[in-house]
Amino acid sequence: MSDRRRTVAALAAQRSSEGASGRFWMRAAAVIVALALITLLVLWFLGFFSTPRPVAEVRQLVDQQVAELDRVARGEVPFESGPGFGAVMEKLRDVPREYREQAGQQMGRLFEARERAEMGSYFALPPAQRQVELDRRIKADEDRRKAWEAERARRDQTRQASNEGNRGGPPGGQGGPGGAGGRPGGGGPPGGGGGRRNSTEESRNERSKQRLDHSTPEQRARQSEYRRAVEERRKQLGLSPGRRG
Repeated sequence: MSDRRRTVAALAAQRSSEGASGRFWMRAAAVIVALALITLLVLWFLGFFSTPRPVAEVRQLVDQQVAELDRVARGEVPFESGPGFGAVMEKLRDVPREYREQAGQQMGRLFEARERAEMGSYFALPPAQRQVELDRRIKADEDRRKAWEAERARRDQTRQASNEGNRGGPPGGQGGPGGAGGRPGGGGPPGGGGGRRNSTEESRNERSKQRLDHSTPEQRARQSEYRRAVEERRKQLGLSPGRRG
């Protein structure tokens, strides 16, 4: 009888110890979960999980343009040059440097929507009208290219005149605080931007690869057919091959 009582007492003590240990770990888990929730709330309050305002503004503008281009792809409105690309680029220039790459990713959506609109509106036309439409688009592309080249030449001329003015000052380019334009020596930013160009090219190639990976064989066939038609017509008009991203 005495041995039985000691055995029962030992079992009771063991169960009590296991229960206390279980309650401890349950309380510890509850504390950990509570701390994790508090941390997430603090990070959310500080804006770690929200889209920065400049990026959100670019995304909102791109959403509007994508919706308009989707109407073009469905044949509801005629295809032009793409609504408001200039407005989006101007908005991107105002984005702070630390958010610029994140905001620039939205342009991939815009280019994809323009491509859908361009091909969808072309193949929606009767075959007899497609060459006339191609001529109109090619002329618009050439007009934009000439305007862009003229603007680039103007900027280069302004930059050259600024550099010549800086060289005419006292030695060391100290003609004034920071030289003309507030820059020492009036030169451009260090590094010449080559790294940025390479990064942009890599990003563009990656977006192109992703579009191909997510496209269907029919979409790729239509894309190839459209590009072939454009390049063939440009050749017939005596124009150099166009650059299509």
